[in-house]
Amino acid sequence: MKKLFTLSMLLLFFAGAGYTQHDHQHTNEIKCLTQYYYEEAVKENPQVAITRNMLDYEVQRFLEDGGAEKNAGVIKVIPVVFHIIHEGGSENISKAQIQDQVARLNLDFQRLNSDAANTPAVFQGIAADSEIEFRLAQLDPSGNCTDGIVRVFSNLTNNARNNVKALSYWPSNKYLNVWIVKTIENTSGVAGIILGFAQFPGGSAATDGIVLRHDYTGAIGTAQSSNYAARTMTHEVGHWLGLRHIWGDGTCATDFVSDTPPAEGPHSGCPSHPYHTNQCGAGSSPNGEMFMNYMDYTNGTCQNMFTNGQKGVMVGVLNSSVSGRNNLWSASNLAATGTDGSILPPCAPIADFSPVPKYVCAGTSASFTDFSWNGDPSAWDWQFPGGTPSSSTAQNPTIVYNTPGVYDVTLTASNSSGSSTKTITGYVRVSPATGAVNSYPFQEGFESGNFPPTDWFVDNESLTTNEWELTSLAARSGANSVYIQNASGNTNGIDNLVTTTYNFTNVTNPQLLFWRAFALSSSTGTARLRVLVSTSCGNLWQVRYNKSGATLATIPSVIASNFIPNASQWDADTLTNLNTYSGNPNVRFKFEYTQDGGNNIYLDDININGLVGINEIVKTEGVTLFPNPAEEQSKIEFSILKVSEVEILIHDLSGRKVQNIAAGNLTPGDYVYDITGLTSGSYTVTIQLEKESITKKLIIQ
Repeated sequence: MKKLFTLSMLLLFFAGAGYTQHDHQHTNEIKCLTQYYYEEAVKENPQVAITRNMLDYEVQRFLEDGGAEKNAGVIKVIPVVFHIIHEGGSENISKAQIQDQVARLNLDFQRLNSDAANTPAVFQGIAADSEIEFRLAQLDPSGNCTDGIVRVFSNLTNNARNNVKALSYWPSNKYLNVWIVKTIENTSGVAGIILGFAQFPGGSAATDGIVLRHDYTGAIGTAQSSNYAARTMTHEVGHWLGLRHIWGDGTCATDFVSDTPPAEGPHSGCPSHPYHTNQCGAGSSPNGEMFMNYMDYTNGTCQNMFTNGQKGVMVGVLNSSVSGRNNLWSASNLAATGTDGSILPPCAPIADFSPVPKYVCAGTSASFTDFSWNGDPSAWDWQFPGGTPSSSTAQNPTIVYNTPGVYDVTLTASNSSGSSTKTITGYVRVSPATGAVNSYPFQEGFESGNFPPTDWFVDNESLTTNEWELTSLAARSGANSVYIQNASGNTNGIDNLVTTTYNFTNVTNPQLLFWRAFALSSSTGTARLRVLVSTSCGNLWQVRYNKSGATLATIPSVIASNFIPNASQWDADTLTNLNTYSGNPNVRFKFEYTQDGGNNIYLDDININGLVGINEIVKTEGVTLFPNPAEEQSKIEFSILKVSEVEILIHDLSGRKVQNIAAGNLTPGDYVYDITGLTSGSYTVTIQLEKESITKKLIIQ
């Protein structure tokens, strides 16, 4: 059997070990990144390894002095707070799912789990009741009422890592912090998903706790189909209390626990016992490897035990001043966190709903979802100025908006303990069912100085300080462009620039052209720009353009300082995949930038071109350019059916207007106008009438 090493041997082991959990991977699904994050922390601060070694030594002395026996029969209660980081989707899991996770955690740690009988007979004698209990906090760090759950809206829930912890954190010497997220970044480079990770005791207080995917939290709600059935958190809490993987994060390496047999590596699925009785050579156990241990990678439905040795380590950690865990279960802390068994009155709710704006067409409805938390509301009072009805007492109402405009929404949530109110200004954005723009080509060069332009919107999804704004630092043409100041390379913030609506009822072959300038601030940056299109006034979106990292950059070099492009550092993009929107009366575009290792990004000269048929005033089939291609000059010929004010506009491919022929108020008849003075290149020639237009392409050789 394995022995706990002396301090000198521990120091030697950790100084020379190169093992990680990925050295011997038996499964394509990676459950845990705890060891990876520990090694990264050691690289940044070698003191972390020294502290861990001190802790190991202190735990060894605790066990040698009979500390485990002295603590027998004493239930160690741990206050817990769950920080749910969400975007308003299914990752915003219910209170019932959190309560289910805590209940299952207690069953596992007190060996009350219903599958305890599945522990092989040879291991039954060393399977342990850890005598540890977890309770949701009832008082927050300021002494205010809480249900032990905090809800924070942030897109950092995607590919989360330690960065989510600063969003919501309670002192780690008083609470076990658990962050629930949508997905966790796979920093290992190995195929598979990350289910969770913990921080070993003795690390930084600011990042102390556990991160879990929502669909592996508990065994109901979004986790009801998980093979790991609430055991992911059991595994991670084991790490948080000082336990290593049973294979020692190497091949037949030690986990420093005397009664867990050596294991060649992590196991997947659910093997049959006995398993691998001789894989570790002379150190092998005739009883086989303990794949049913919570600190392995087998399915949660296969796991069912901690050992007495593992219990001793966890109890030692909870008694250690080095670990930072010894205050958690003190009587004074249990009283301060409301986890001493006292029955407290229910908490007043904190009113909340998703901050993502609602976009709808006039005459259609918008649905609203109550995200109130802290206390369970029993009553809701919604106010919807501009909506029908203008108020509602339903928890999740649906409201019709008939008149275009921008409207506020207010929610007051209440119960017997009190109430709170939340208002979001300009939350609902109602557009006419028919697009506001019906004249093409259209150009927005941001030269008016008004930003955002009429019926355009800036949406800062990540609620960061950086968002799209007008700038005169650089421009592709004229004096202004729009940009996001992101020289610091902030990660994962999403910022949207949403255009007005366009009427493509009579447009064929629509195209969107825009100019961008962008530099990476890191060689590994994955900042992304997407262009999305909506035909529902912004309610639903389809991706039509997606560039990231080096592909998005308009210069090859990485710029660590504030990027301001010169004239040669702009690139044009043309979206020609928009034919599906021809004939649609309401088309809206969204420029979505995701910050991640990117420097400043700039946009300018956003142009929309297309062939616009005018059948009521101009004979479409009679509009001709000749000659075309032309060498120096061309002519445009057309026929007017009704009296109309007419202009002939000529633009280059960037959307810049190069000529304007004011034809004036024309009566029905045939007309021919000369087009001269153009240099070699491609142009669009538009007959612009009072409310309609038609565009043709002209080439000058």
